[in-house]
Amino acid sequence: MRPGECERLSPLVARVLAPNPSPMTLTGTNTYLIGQAEVAVVDPGPDLPEHVEAIIDRLRALGKPAIALVTHHHDDHLPAARRLRERLGVPIAGHANLPSVDRPLEHDAVLRLDGATIRALHTPGHTWDHVCYLLEEERAIFTGDLVAGAGSLVVGPGRGELAASLRSLALLADLEPTTLYPGHGPMVAQAVPKLREYIGHREERERQVIAALAAGTDMIELMVAVIYPDLAPALHGHAGRNVQAHLLKLEDEGRAKADGARWRLTGEAG
Repeated sequence: MRPGECERLSPLVARVLAPNPSPMTLTGTNTYLIGQAEVAVVDPGPDLPEHVEAIIDRLRALGKPAIALVTHHHDDHLPAARRLRERLGVPIAGHANLPSVDRPLEHDAVLRLDGATIRALHTPGHTWDHVCYLLEEERAIFTGDLVAGAGSLVVGPGRGELAASLRSLALLADLEPTTLYPGHGPMVAQAVPKLREYIGHREERERQVIAALAAGTDMIELMVAVIYPDLAPALHGHAGRNVQAHLLKLEDEGRAKADGARWRLTGEAG
């Protein structure tokens, strides 16, 4: 689909694609519209006038805009929510730490619209304020940047965020959803296999980090060159943050140790 167009994905879900393609956002940010008589806007996206107008045009055709559900604070997901609030009075909902939030949502909070029931799921990992949304009528989950429609996503680099990401992925898999609506890329019809694939990918990346350390590769930039040999140089910084997240997880588990910028395995690694 083209940016600005609206695509009907299910009886309750439509998508408007933002015109912000990049190596990190794939074809652009997916803005989802849930419902008909009352409409929830999931991840209004970047503050681009043409995108905001496309959302508003579609809302006029659908029904009353009830709420903006934001998955996390990044600039390709949140800012247009502020424009919808200014233009249409649409309140912003999300994690309590989400900037500009009007309606903080606790984990498992339920929002009821005319014809749609949406459950908020606190799913840290990409960011600490990340929330996914379960559309109960379709057993579909709007995954924000926890899961992409193609490839993988950057885990937050802070201590504990990789472990949190794995717990979040397991939480979603345990719900046995039928469909994933990611923040970027195509919808995923085989939801549970995709979630299991993500968990397996993280576990394989951990094995690669341990193998690099065991071979004497002790600095993050050197590990990136070994683990991601075909990666474009422009993406090395993002890969480095993923490697750092794995190293911090290993350190928290007592399996690796930092000495300044250099890392080594401990006797607990394996």
